[in-house]
Amino acid sequence: MSRLVKKEITLLQYILAIHGTQVGTSILTLPAEVAKTAGTDGWISIIIGSILATIVSLCIVHLMANHPGDTMLELMTRYLGKGLGKAMMVIWMLYSLFAITVILFVTISIIQIWILPNTSSYLIVTLLMINTYMIIRRGVRLIGRYAEFVFFFTLGLPILLIIPLKDSHWVYLLPILKEGWMPILSAVKTTTVAFLGFELAFLFYPYLKNKKAAAKGVVIANALTLLVYLHITLSCFVYFSPDEITQFLWPTLTLVKPIEFPFLERMEIIFVAFYIFLFSTSSIPYLFFVTDTFSQLCNKKDWQLPYLLLPLFVVVFFFFKPSYKVLELWEEWWGWISYFTAYAFPVIFLFYVKGYTHWKRRKIDDKAG
Repeated sequence: MSRLVKKEITLLQYILAIHGTQVGTSILTLPAEVAKTAGTDGWISIIIGSILATIVSLCIVHLMANHPGDTMLELMTRYLGKGLGKAMMVIWMLYSLFAITVILFVTISIIQIWILPNTSSYLIVTLLMINTYMIIRRGVRLIGRYAEFVFFFTLGLPILLIIPLKDSHWVYLLPILKEGWMPILSAVKTTTVAFLGFELAFLFYPYLKNKKAAAKGVVIANALTLLVYLHITLSCFVYFSPDEITQFLWPTLTLVKPIEFPFLERMEIIFVAFYIFLFSTSSIPYLFFVTDTFSQLCNKKDWQLPYLLLPLFVVVFFFFKPSYKVLELWEEWWGWISYFTAYAFPVIFLFYVKGYTHWKRRKIDDKAG
């Protein structure tokens, strides 16, 4: 427990670390993705996705609250045994590794298309990995502080999305439920992927200073993410026609593209530059989860070997450059994997822990009787 006290994070850092992990993945693509399935009713799908993410987040908090001083690995081995518990952590580590791979490849693709088309991807990754190493090397406390900094540093981005709304048409949102509930419910699977990041409550909870406020923290984090997604999605829905929005890969960037000032053109470049910070708050926690879990599994504190993963990403980008079709396929795989890992597992494990605890208590009572 004492080793965790030295790395405690505040409630605000806890909230913004989870929120930052969520918004870094879908703010550029979500409006078009939900519009393809649910049309301009996609904003309702986002609300439903937020509710599902919040429910699972509360399940995670409830699980961790049973043993506040335990890490996720210690919790798994406590209830599943050493062998199965460690195997489960390996699965989660691979899930996080795949998540960071998808996020990294998509982000580098966006940077090259919009800002640095003539720069090699491995050079961009090298710069990102240097900063990433400096942050994850200092642990959860610095990750929380960094998430706090990025949140306030990028608060001006939503204002940019308001400027084009002078040419908006709110009638595009009408009628509500134009195709019924089935398209809306079908689009929920897209929004659940957009809210991924909440599962890292497993990582941040043991370091939270005021653990009694953890449930409130995950609710606020998911609510913040919901507000961001609703703001972006509704802005795109009222600016682009219902048919037009489905034609864009990154409608958020297309929305800010017409903005010009006498001293500045191509505002979308500025937006992408700030987006790099948002991307980092999404990728760094996943990467830290991988390195920290690997160190725990090998029972070696402050082990430098897991950080070899960072230069390995540079090597991968040097030899491999997937097409956008491949990236879309990876994102789809990530979504399917997350349904079982991030959404189903915490709920099932919570029921298992409840049943196991009840069985053990009953066994003790029988012996006492």
